[in-house]
Amino acid sequence: MSYVAEFAGSLVFLLGGYAYMCNVTLKKTLVSALNYVELVIAWSLAVGLGLTVAVIMGGPAYLNPGVVFGQIIVGGLGFGEALIYLAMEFLAAGTAEIVCLVFFYDSFKASQGVSKRGIFSAYPVEKNMALNFVQEIIASFAFLFLVFTCLKATSGDSAALQIGVIGFAAVAILSLTLNSTGFSMNAMRSVFSSVWFAILPFPNKDGEKVDWPYQLIVNLAGSSIGGILAVIVTGLF
Repeated sequence: MSYVAEFAGSLVFLLGGYAYMCNVTLKKTLVSALNYVELVIAWSLAVGLGLTVAVIMGGPAYLNPGVVFGQIIVGGLGFGEALIYLAMEFLAAGTAEIVCLVFFYDSFKASQGVSKRGIFSAYPVEKNMALNFVQEIIASFAFLFLVFTCLKATSGDSAALQIGVIGFAAVAILSLTLNSTGFSMNAMRSVFSSVWFAILPFPNKDGEKVDWPYQLIVNLAGSSIGGILAVIVTGLF
């Protein structure tokens, strides 16, 4: 059941964020314009509700490859278990994109010439690979450090809801204060989804290519290093 919970929580998290990005990126939608505060609230709610759902269903609510890798290093997960959790996150990313494809199909068709890769993955405002890599490590560490330390205060029947509020608050404060880059703080949110974006037949994709060096170096390696460090540091106390 914990694997199903990982899938469900990841799906809620990703679908909430991706659907909002479709609304503000594509043509012929009811939103059609980016409002940064609204963007922060949408992603924060998506993360918070995803964590809540995963915990209520009895899962560990990793929802992040960096956390899974960290658990392998500290001995909290065996390699086989970790692969299943990663597979659940990967399938959730694909499912979330398929749902968006169904619901926003006409909007994708109407959005010729509109860049779509940023709907499903994070990219920087100004690309500077070395700096973006460091930013991703710091942001991922800060986010997960806040979540892991605050988890110590959760208890009782409302623990799942408390965890959701913690996730909401952590995403919101970092998004509002560290918005100089396209950090995703989560390889599931960017790298796994980039694989699906390359595969799925989105209308008017126009041969748009995934920036694989950025995704693998910054959003995979950077966020994973940040996640591993957060698991190790919070495990010390």
